[in-house]
Amino acid sequence: MSASPVFTLAGVTKRFGYRTVLRDVSFEIAAGEFVLVLGNNGAGKSTLLKLVSSLMRPSAGELCFAGRPYRAAGPDLRRALGMISHESRLYGDLTARENLHLFGTLYGVAELKGRIAAALAEVRLEGYPDLPTRAFSSGMLKRLSLARLLLYEPTVLLLDEPYSGLDLTSVELLDGFLRRFRAGGGTTLLITHQFTGGVGLATRILVLQQGALVYNNHEQDVTGQRCAALLAEYGGAAPARRLS
Repeated sequence: MSASPVFTLAGVTKRFGYRTVLRDVSFEIAAGEFVLVLGNNGAGKSTLLKLVSSLMRPSAGELCFAGRPYRAAGPDLRRALGMISHESRLYGDLTARENLHLFGTLYGVAELKGRIAAALAEVRLEGYPDLPTRAFSSGMLKRLSLARLLLYEPTVLLLDEPYSGLDLTSVELLDGFLRRFRAGGGTTLLITHQFTGGVGLATRILVLQQGALVYNNHEQDVTGQRCAALLAEYGGAAPARRLS
């Protein structure tokens, strides 16, 4: 028998009051896939990522991780996930080193002192270990978030606009990390409006429109032009009832 999908979403719906943000979304993600999620503003992309990350619960439907419902898979899910989003989830009053020490301790990382130094060097923040992160630029915060991933080595990445605010050096660092992660068999779910860099690693593309999944297909040789064309074709389309 083949292994269970890493993620399974079945009829997932999310409402805020009378507003439905996601509507009956169903798909699976297999181990090693790099899934790119496209959609115009307000399509429900960030809400989808919060549901997959367990930061939010669905109003209806079910999510499973490795074949188990989220309520049963919680500890394993949290150990497997690494996330970079609009919110850094770093502590501004702590230094870069202190933030990494905290997260490394929570995840039980061995030889933490040396691993922290190596992670900071890899993201080129070795010159700022004792600077409080409230003084970091948005790009530096993204790089420190990347260093956090390097510490505890997740098997699944959830990325919400990870390229936002990055300079050229930071983009190159992130691109290299994503290439290595995919080559090592990691599973990635990426949301971005910037059709450069990491989109070329995608093996499948999903398009959301007004909370509905309107396109779900495996792809080869994904380019920025392909992403723009799909968004133009499906981003404003009426929600499809069924996908092949």
